[in-house]
Amino acid sequence: MDYDSLSKIRAQVALYTNKKTTNILDGDFTSVFRGRSMDFDDLREYAYGDNIRDIDWKSSSKTGKTLVRRFIAEKKHSILFVVDTGVKMLADTSANEEKAEIAIDTFGTIAYLVEKHGDDFALMQDTDGGIDFSYFKSGPAHFEDLMARCRRNIGKDGKKKITGMLDYIADKIKRKMIIILITDMVGMHDVNEEILRHITVNNDLLVLNIDDAYLYGEDVYDVTRKKYEDDYVSHREKLYKAEKAERDKRYKKLEKLYTRYGVSLVSLQKESEIIDKVVELFERHKHENIG
Repeated sequence: MDYDSLSKIRAQVALYTNKKTTNILDGDFTSVFRGRSMDFDDLREYAYGDNIRDIDWKSSSKTGKTLVRRFIAEKKHSILFVVDTGVKMLADTSANEEKAEIAIDTFGTIAYLVEKHGDDFALMQDTDGGIDFSYFKSGPAHFEDLMARCRRNIGKDGKKKITGMLDYIADKIKRKMIIILITDMVGMHDVNEEILRHITVNNDLLVLNIDDAYLYGEDVYDVTRKKYEDDYVSHREKLYKAEKAERDKRYKKLEKLYTRYGVSLVSLQKESEIIDKVVELFERHKHENIG
């Protein structure tokens, strides 16, 4: 168990909550649940995975169908983390920090908040052994297990990639979820319009992009090719400006596409901004999608 990371995450969250007296998960996802009345409109038919304690037996006997109290079953969020993996995640960010550490700590920060809120959450990653998909559970032991699993998988290259995992989610998982995708520009670019249309029919999708390092700089190392970039390339400011302009253009294009499907997006590049970026993501989702 990576106790240093866990202690760091808990300390950062405690510091933030001492400054801001709000639970950033409260009230932000009204698309996931509706009111708290006990009218029949707030009952729905039982689905696989629902807690048997949420069944309204009296209403079920009247209708002949097994009905679940919506305000209980759906006020408790189901949150699925999809965290990118592979050699590319072992590279650096544009702030010269490790992408893998930023990804793990970002996942850990949100998962910790989710666990404290009492919601069910799961982790999905693409590995060399196939898709690694945990159960939806809650509790500190589950959080610690998924933190260890995330770190264990982060450098493994799989075949499904982000697109394969999102296709699997849309086709196989029927529960309504909040999906939190932690990836980079390559992963974001792979999520095309067809996938967005499919995945957002029943789910909320929020994306955190970990900003990649540029080719410009001292001792630039390409982790996929396992070699240092030529000094002629890595020291030319003109090429850096062109790369930055192209990256900004691609990001704005993706942001426009994501917005069309109600997908909220933020970018981060260093550990010190993780919590602020997480809060920004949830606030952006709240205001962009539910006014």
